[in-house]
Amino acid sequence: MSELGTSKRKRRGGPRRKTGCHTCKARHSRCDEKKPVCSNCERLNLECKQSDFIAPSSWNNTPSEPTPPAPTPALQVTMDEMQLLPVQAQESPERTLFMNFEQPASTWDIFRTRIDGLDQVSDESPPNDVFTQLNLAVPRSPMLTSPSSLSPEAPVSLTAETAFLLQTYLRTVARWMDLMCHSSTYQLIIPKLTLTSPLLFHCVCAFTAKYLALSNRRSTNWDSTARHHYGLGLHHLIHALNTPNHQHALTATILLSSYEIIAGIASEHHRRHILGQTMLIKHHNINAQSTGMDKANFWIHVRHEIGFAQTTGRPLILDPEEWNVHWEEGETREDVLGNHVLWILARVLCLIYGDEGSAASGKRKRIAFLQELEEWRSSLSDTFIGIPYGEADAEGFRKVYFTVTAAAAAAFWYHVTHILLYAEPTLQDESYTPLIQDQAMRLTNIAISEFPDSLRVFATHGLFFAAKHIQGIARKARIWNILNDVEAELGYHTRSMVKRLQDLVEQGS
Repeated sequence: MSELGTSKRKRRGGPRRKTGCHTCKARHSRCDEKKPVCSNCERLNLECKQSDFIAPSSWNNTPSEPTPPAPTPALQVTMDEMQLLPVQAQESPERTLFMNFEQPASTWDIFRTRIDGLDQVSDESPPNDVFTQLNLAVPRSPMLTSPSSLSPEAPVSLTAETAFLLQTYLRTVARWMDLMCHSSTYQLIIPKLTLTSPLLFHCVCAFTAKYLALSNRRSTNWDSTARHHYGLGLHHLIHALNTPNHQHALTATILLSSYEIIAGIASEHHRRHILGQTMLIKHHNINAQSTGMDKANFWIHVRHEIGFAQTTGRPLILDPEEWNVHWEEGETREDVLGNHVLWILARVLCLIYGDEGSAASGKRKRIAFLQELEEWRSSLSDTFIGIPYGEADAEGFRKVYFTVTAAAAAAFWYHVTHILLYAEPTLQDESYTPLIQDQAMRLTNIAISEFPDSLRVFATHGLFFAAKHIQGIARKARIWNILNDVEAELGYHTRSMVKRLQDLVEQGS
């Protein structure tokens, strides 16, 4: 008996435990931490509520009552569960307040009301002339304001819904953004910033929710979630543009622009949106020699501009001669070499859609570009060599394998640039016809291969030219189906491209 009594007194004199169940803590009783039900609760027939391993955080919008757990990082949820998630998420005070005031319609509204003279710029103005009319350093008085509770200092609310969106972002659209970035900036850096930046938090959630809404058409729930975060992102962007250094404004604009692009919001205002985005880049002196997030944003902006130029048949707004590029001889990194070919492609687009596009001097420059492309290709490593595998299909297409996705993307744009030089806006020489067919076949071979979604998304604009110039209705239809699959599976808007291609066939072009 004395030994048992001594043992009991020693336990009570030891360090206080913090991992006992909630029920024992509320009763001020010592918990033996027996699982799943401790001895005290079992003896008294009480509900044994286990303690949380994770400490309460200001991110929780209901500190007194734990938020339902978000999906695990593996995101092993069914499609039905994913459709229900936005409905199950609790309404936050921020969302309720947000619905009570007018929302800006798009990033165009933000730039139009924040940058003097932007809404006066003609869509026909040459790219190099419009900047003289604008002054980003002296913004207008804001026409669109948000309540004080939506200030940049207001904490974000992590719920089951937003946690799911942040995790989905890492698995999906963040990888799209990092297609040509070996540093994985949008996968590694941006998520950390969402912890402290409501602006980036809402922009990431908006982009991801829009992706879910478009890629999962059986559910309409994600679309309202996307619009909610998109609107909040726009209002926080107004605040960011009011600060002297516009912290995170460019990153937010890139994310919101991506939202608009995948949704197909390429209206008559889209060029001015890109112009506003370009103004931020020029205002912060961001170029190809920038580092970190600035560098990642610069090259994503370049891809956005290239896609828009290919769609509209117009030169880029940000002159490639001002990119401040520097290419090292003997470079081996696939993302750097891929950006190099993008620089060539951008200059080609400015040539063929500019004043010299059909002039004799333009023909000489086209030949010089073809030589520059071969010089670029001659410096490549073996990772840029696509290895064919399997049998050719009925249309003659055959899958190819690249060891690095960025190398496959670079090869894809290499072939696109050839077609542009040979045949856009008109065929330059009849002798180019077999060369065009060869390039179009190679483009399609890459497109049908097993590559990540990031490449499938950014390949769509180049596929337009492959489908436009390839011979044979069966081959054209095959490319149309590839484009349709991208929209059906990933939500990236391609319908307008397919419609234009089909119209060209009906017109006999």
